Amino acid sequence: MSSCTVPGCPRTTDEDTRRRMCPRCARQLQALLRELVGQMPILQASLQLDRSPTTGSVHGGRAHSPMPVRGDVLTLLGPGSNTTLSDPYGDTRGDQTGPPSLDQILRGWAEATAEHTRLAPTPWRRPGQTWAEWLAAYLPWILGAPWAGDFHQELGELVGRVRAITRTEPRRRPLDAPCPSCEAFGLVEEDWQPYVECTVCELLLTPDEYTAHARRVMPRLYRTALLLAAQQHQESA
Repeated sequence: MSSCTVPGCPRTTDEDTRRRMCPRCARQLQALLRELVGQMPILQASLQLDRSPTTGSVHGGRAHSPMPVRGDVLTLLGPGSNTTLSDPYGDTRGDQTGPPSLDQILRGWAEATAEHTRLAPTPWRRPGQTWAEWLAAYLPWILGAPWAGDFHQELGELVGRVRAITRTEPRRRPLDAPCPSCEAFGLVEEDWQPYVECTVCELLLTPDEYTAHARRVMPRLYRTALLLAAQQHQESA
């Protein structure tokens, strides 16, 4: 058992494993990759600028010819990225300014993964596959890489940039059934996360496990709630 390599995480790794991060950070990493895959269509839809007049307009029109697309989105979906979008200025040299594109960042981590696993000299994607999907498939190997914590940190920052553009945040929803382990009402589900989690004891359940658990305990809880409500009504009558 050793310390989690994700910056700022105080937890430890599992016993008898070669993972470089704790189970919670490993789940977060899996969720970040899943979210990045799901965010791509929203990010592409965010490329077009709003057509409403802006500061500097004259009589409802624009004072100057605007850039036809959002520069921050174009940077993320820059040359070489896995998208059908093209640079409207015809720049195919890949010498864009500003932060690197999604494709450049994820391809770099894919190359590091290929080198770490020694399964292939260079990473290769199936047609239509994104680098995020490729990395998700190699997640068991990534968790044991010496740079796993750095990958988690950079991926979190990358997803943060995407969320700022698409204006989306994962939603956390409390669930009705109590935790089968600690019996607290702390079970929640969150977008992109593969598990239902107890916020009190950190128990993890698959969606199917939670559904089966809820079917067992909720009828009894509903009956108890009805009896308590009836008793309170009688006492107040």
